[in-house]
Amino acid sequence: SDDYKEAMSRGLSSKLIVLCEDSDLDNIYEHLSTNLDGEAMVIRGGFFVEVLRSDVCKGNGLKKMCDVLGVALDDCISFGDGDNDIEFVQNSGYGVAMSNARDTVKAVADEITEHDNNEDGVIRTLQKLEENGKLHFSCP
Repeated sequence: SDDYKEAMSRGLSSKLIVLCEDSDLDNIYEHLSTNLDGEAMVIRGGFFVEVLRSDVCKGNGLKKMCDVLGVALDDCISFGDGDNDIEFVQNSGYGVAMSNARDTVKAVADEITEHDNNEDGVIRTLQKLEENGKLHFSCP
């Protein structure tokens, strides 16, 4: 719905994205990080700043999905390139940073791909893991 009052009656949103000019990105990130310290998670993207409720992240989503599906986190592989992927990469059994990932993601990854997401880095890495016997599929 485009009705602001109706949307707000459903409660606070879990995410806010602030689109920025490159020249403003660092200042906006610093301002929001400083002023929302502890109240929300502020993540710097390539052309945006993302503000999330402190309980919202891809890592928590992965945990919930695994619980629902009955899959162990240790059996999951995740791929990431941005700061919003850090918990996702950390929480999975095997976390992979794309070659063009931010340094913060590379620092927590188990592996850094040779290729980025525009060069089919995910499928190439999965194929390499399968060829090396490190990727197993179990079917009921």
